[in-house]
Amino acid sequence: MRPPGGALRSQADLQLAHASTTYPSSPESLTGFTSSGSLAKVCPTCSVHYPAEFKVCPRDASTLQDAEDDILRDEYVGKTLNETYTIVRVIGEGGMGRVYEARHTRIGTKRFAIKMLHPEFARQPQVLSRFHREAEAAATVQSPYVVDVFDVDRTQDGRPFLVSEFLDGKEFAEFLAEGGRMAVGPAVRVVRQICNALSAAHARGVVHRDMKPENVFLTGNLDMPIAKVIDFGISKVDDNSGGTALTKTGMIMGTPSYMAPEQARGERVDHRADIYAVGAILYCALTGQRPFDRGDPTATLTAVLTEDPPRPRSLEASIPAELEMVIQRAMAKAPHDRYQSMDDFDLDLAPYDTSQPELLDGAAASVPGTGRPSMSSRAGLTVVGRSKTQEVTMARPLIVLLSVLGLFGVASGVITMVTAIVRLARGGKATDNLTSFEAVLLTLGIAFTLITPTILGVRYVSRSVWDNSMKSVALAERLRAPVMVALCGYGFASLLVRSVEAVVLRRAAGIAWPVWDLLLFLVAVGGGVGAYYVTRDERR
Repeated sequence: MRPPGGALRSQADLQLAHASTTYPSSPESLTGFTSSGSLAKVCPTCSVHYPAEFKVCPRDASTLQDAEDDILRDEYVGKTLNETYTIVRVIGEGGMGRVYEARHTRIGTKRFAIKMLHPEFARQPQVLSRFHREAEAAATVQSPYVVDVFDVDRTQDGRPFLVSEFLDGKEFAEFLAEGGRMAVGPAVRVVRQICNALSAAHARGVVHRDMKPENVFLTGNLDMPIAKVIDFGISKVDDNSGGTALTKTGMIMGTPSYMAPEQARGERVDHRADIYAVGAILYCALTGQRPFDRGDPTATLTAVLTEDPPRPRSLEASIPAELEMVIQRAMAKAPHDRYQSMDDFDLDLAPYDTSQPELLDGAAASVPGTGRPSMSSRAGLTVVGRSKTQEVTMARPLIVLLSVLGLFGVASGVITMVTAIVRLARGGKATDNLTSFEAVLLTLGIAFTLITPTILGVRYVSRSVWDNSMKSVALAERLRAPVMVALCGYGFASLLVRSVEAVVLRRAAGIAWPVWDLLLFLVAVGGGVGAYYVTRDERR
């Protein structure tokens, strides 16, 4: 394994640097990590670590020292903890503690990563609770894509430490920073492994709540890596488990750029917050940039709450349109609009995972390490993919067509209804028509009445719907049934009237009777409203 700061790094180098990310955050966890994952300065009196720009400790006014010198003098290197783990070297450091490589005294070839809190945090109940939460949550989840935690204990001087598996590889965030955007197949492969890890966590009632590329570690061959989800330090365990809650409603915890809107509001979150975050990770992997990144945490949170991220295909045109919709559905603002489980998300990603043909070729295949059935056969996934492609491709033209038809239908219907009322008031005969002035006045009145809602509708669609494939498909579905039923209802009722006149009354003049205009308009409106409410219930 190369030393910290090289191209190849261990999972422990950065695992602690990102632990317990909180917004607002303590100064120790905001900035100043060196290339080895540590804060650059340390106070020789209180041992608190600070960013490189700090010169004096704010607590006791002591002159800060370089953290690298403090690492070289580490008192635990060479010592054995609990007669089991011999500390070999320091491999990383963060604002909350230090990470070591250790060897098992009885299994000499077995390597472990040991995370140990700094002394000043070992006495803080909330930090200790999160430290134990990480151990409990990670140990509870059984998945090949979650870092294994073997033990949690204390040193003889009372400092807590956590023992986990030692991994060689690279942090996903660093991998993306070096390589930029990823191709669709490799990116989806990594994200599906994350989905599998979190599916196992959710099945155990564990919600990670801080999913981001920094909390995913790539191991093995980086051309075909195995992803490991790390850092369950602010995870939420199902209330039914009897665990003690570490957060309260109104407390914001997580990383703003990948945070679900309900989490940004400080509300209680469930597993769907992780689904949002994983969608944001895939967005970042495919486009090369975060979905929301304003440079300031407050501005970023505001954007998360009020805006949609740029359309993925506007940043990278090679992203398939249907995959774009998958990402946008995972990142929907409202939890009920997202995928309702990681398995559902994983299912829609399967057709794009070209690096795992066994997931596509046989219905008997299974997702590695999960024991869950495979998604479908290649033929089945191809049909689904084509259907989604057609759905996404047709969504925006359908919105335009149905909007024009609907607007024309409303305008024509209102004109015929008003005309029918005027004609009935004048006697209801075929000759009781509007004057030229009245016809012009009515037309202008209808136009001016509809122009404001039309402008507002166009503005809403262009700002909030047009760049979002999921919203475009949903809006097209909402418009399709009411508009088509209303127009078809009007046409069918007109044909029925003509048939009755031709067969029963045996005269055609009755179609000019104003009452028919009112009835036909009411049939169209009733059909459209009824279709809207029926399809709304089905969508729910």
